[in-house]
Amino acid sequence: MNKSSVDYTKMPAAERIRLIEQIYIFYPRLDAVMRKMEHCHQFSKVSAEPTNMLVVGETGMGKTTAIKRYGQKFPRRETRNGTTVIVLTASIPVPATVKSLVTHLLDKLGDPLADRGSVVNQTQRLQKLLKACGVELILLDEFQHFIERDSLKVLKNVADWLKVLLNETRIPIVLIGLPSADQVLEANPQLKRRFSLRTSLEPFNWETPEQKQDFRKFLKVLDEKLPLLKRSHLADEETAYRFFCATGGVIAHLMQLTRRAAALAVERSMDRLDLDVLAEAYDELLALTNTKMNNPFLS
Repeated sequence: MNKSSVDYTKMPAAERIRLIEQIYIFYPRLDAVMRKMEHCHQFSKVSAEPTNMLVVGETGMGKTTAIKRYGQKFPRRETRNGTTVIVLTASIPVPATVKSLVTHLLDKLGDPLADRGSVVNQTQRLQKLLKACGVELILLDEFQHFIERDSLKVLKNVADWLKVLLNETRIPIVLIGLPSADQVLEANPQLKRRFSLRTSLEPFNWETPEQKQDFRKFLKVLDEKLPLLKRSHLADEETAYRFFCATGGVIAHLMQLTRRAAALAVERSMDRLDLDVLAEAYDELLALTNTKMNNPFLS
């Protein structure tokens, strides 16, 4: 859907704002992470041992979005023979312990007594359920929770438990978290070797011509997806630099800022975004976290 094929003047404001909230941009960095997830998933079916991966990045870089998007490609199915879960996705619960994790995974697979029994008993049930549900890939988000609240002893227990799960099930695992999540793997050299495939989601940058072009391409696509009557020329070099200063190249901040500005524009019957509405959205959402910087959208 593009601006030339849709008459937004006939679309209710509420519907246009709904479209704004649904905007998703499949940019190259995220695509690369998902292709590596697919490699872990598919190659592990024929490899001597499962191929596992660690994905790290600061908050707001799209890690959770990557998990969600990959999982959506393999929806859960109910059949006469039971439930099929090709890709099992889960977020590490807080407080993070081996028992809380295995309980959460059992619950995701439909075990009605997920919290019952010892960790050993739960793990045995989990291994059987993983096989029965046809799980081919496990995606574990927020893995850094294991080091934010727990002792080094617990870290080692988690690493040892993961090693056993890999040995017994041969199902590949993708761990996702903040850069500190790497410490969990450091607690067990054998597990560290199993997760030799690693990648990082970094913010956009504004140092080299290639980095500037990369950021401006993203803004151009974003501009085209906005349900406004005219393009806002977000990718113009000066405007793009204002966006970079405002967001630091962090995807979550960029999308949050643009969505709010676009919603304000729709409510006010504006044809496109201008610096004033972007400045207002910045003051609402990002100014308090960037107290050392003047509003980049003020002329």
